[in-house]
Amino acid sequence: MPDEDLAREVQELRKALEELRESFAVVSQMAQAYLRLINLYAQYGVLGIEVAVPEIKHDPISREIVRILFDLKRANVSQIARELKGRRGKASRNTVRAKLKELIDLGIVVEVPGERGKVYALSREVVKKWLEMIGMPIRFDQTNDY
Repeated sequence: MPDEDLAREVQELRKALEELRESFAVVSQMAQAYLRLINLYAQYGVLGIEVAVPEIKHDPISREIVRILFDLKRANVSQIARELKGRRGKASRNTVRAKLKELIDLGIVVEVPGERGKVYALSREVVKKWLEMIGMPIRFDQTNDY
């Protein structure tokens, strides 16, 4: 009987130790991601998507459109223009169309079929690069967002 109690207790201790190891691994990954973010901030002075997409660094309208698409996932020209107007105070659909064409040509944005016409989204490559930069282990085969 005492040997069985001892064996059960050892088994429980092994299980607890394994749970602690798993928890430590998660905390370690989070600490690494946090340090990566601090390093990005120190290096670039910002923690925005434009860090992953340096082509838009000096174009405030394109930068804001990329941020809008990152927030909304998918949007048409009117939705982007409306959101842009709310954020910047002014926007036109013609300007949004022109900037979207530039962003598509750069491979930053893609045109995807929508329920009622064209909608736009960030390219998977841009989202993947951003998530890798900030240390988020998200696999695209698990999500339909991008």
